[in-house]
Amino acid sequence: MPTFTLNGPQTIVDLMVAVQVAASKSEARRLVEQGGVRLDGERVDEVGFEVPSREAILQVGRRKFVRLTIG
Repeated sequence: MPTFTLNGPQTIVDLMVAVQVAASKSEARRLVEQGGVRLDGERVDEVGFEVPSREAILQVGRRKFVRLTIG
């Protein structure tokens, strides 16, 4: 599983583009709106959701996982 280091809180859309699980911000927004994004097993419903700076697992779709660590 790939790992990404967080340097502070980020929005879910910016984070998805930074870790390359979405090719663009519009694709990231679409995935969030369709319910395809989970953080530690809980669905992220808001496009403006701010990811807290803590360790977590980001899941996009069924097969894309990224471990988030604090830097």
